[in-house]
Amino acid sequence: MNRNNNELLIFISIIFLPACIIASPDWLNINGISPCWPVIWLLPFSLKNRPLRAALVAILLGIFVDSFTIGDVSYIPSLLTLSLIWSQYGLHNKKIELFLSIGLMAIFGTAFVCVSIWVQKIILYDFLRNNWFHSWSLYVLISKVIVTGLVAPFFSSWLLLSYKKN
Repeated sequence: MNRNNNELLIFISIIFLPACIIASPDWLNINGISPCWPVIWLLPFSLKNRPLRAALVAILLGIFVDSFTIGDVSYIPSLLTLSLIWSQYGLHNKKIELFLSIGLMAIFGTAFVCVSIWVQKIILYDFLRNNWFHSWSLYVLISKVIVTGLVAPFFSSWLLLSYKKN
């Protein structure tokens, strides 16, 4: 019964993820920039699972999120790296209950994902190497980090507690 509850929770959160990506509420946005929902979902899953399972889910999550975006850049490398780091951290620190530590990990994870996307765009597109692009990207990075840092402790803590109960 316990295994069925855990699988049901994972299934519901996977269904809920695209709804958050597509229809992010306006009160969670800063000038139209929503939180990094893949990081919010991947953080508690990686903290509670082994590296191989977390890496597999990160690759599948990256493919899923890439299907919503149009372009040559990918979320897969950054999500894979974060899942491996967080799963190792979760293996060594069994007691992860501090509300602010989850927010801090989400802030660093979102910054890593945004910088990864930024670097991929700079490498792929020569015409984006001007000052206007960098100021625009820096604004998006800072806004996404702030919003995710404020939202992640609530959602990620809820998912982490749900995984712990199941």
